[in-house]
Amino acid sequence: SDGVPGVTYDTFVGSPLGSLATTAAAAVRSSTVTVSGGTDLVAEKVMPHDILTFGTAGTQYIVQDIISTTTLSIGILANATISAEAATITRRALVLPSSGQVISVIPESGNRSDGLAREPAVARRTPFQTGTPRFFEQRYCEGSLTSFASLWPAPTDTTTQYTIQQSQFADQLDADSDTLRFPEEVIDAILERARDCYLTWTGAANQNDLMASYRALRDTSDALKNSSNSRQVFFKT
Repeated sequence: SDGVPGVTYDTFVGSPLGSLATTAAAAVRSSTVTVSGGTDLVAEKVMPHDILTFGTAGTQYIVQDIISTTTLSIGILANATISAEAATITRRALVLPSSGQVISVIPESGNRSDGLAREPAVARRTPFQTGTPRFFEQRYCEGSLTSFASLWPAPTDTTTQYTIQQSQFADQLDADSDTLRFPEEVIDAILERARDCYLTWTGAANQNDLMASYRALRDTSDALKNSSNSRQVFFKT
């Protein structure tokens, strides 16, 4: 979290993709919507929480997930059949290179104080609102195996660029031959924290052992050059 080489963050700039015109149909009592007309939902980076609007009926849904290149789920059952008709998908996502934690999302031309607030529950309040984004949430699309930041309200101006800071995320270690590509200071910090957790969990350590473990944790914090911060190493569960 303090910029140690190998456990740091990336900074990049990008814009949302905006509206996508397509043809869509939904059957009554079905949560699956089928698109046609050559639209490839995966290639077009349609993501969960994008807005699906049927033209004639004016009915709107929030995309729940992408099932395939031509089908998506709205999560809830449609209460009426909608024959194939013109539809619009309002895309609100900024596609990310990994599932590392998003630290900040700031309009490229704005100040730090103009940064979007992280708000995981924003979808419950204004699911279909469009305009200038003020909030973001980080999500993962199982259908297309894509990590993304979702902007709320859905942006109407696709020319605005956003500067994103995101923690780098190492690949999962799933084989004995895999290598943890961290610097020595970070590996020491991880091992000392693991040892401290083990000593506490077993309950067999005496006071001297626990005190020595605490001092080792402080030493590794100093090695990470930020002993005032109690969380040098971020972890995912």
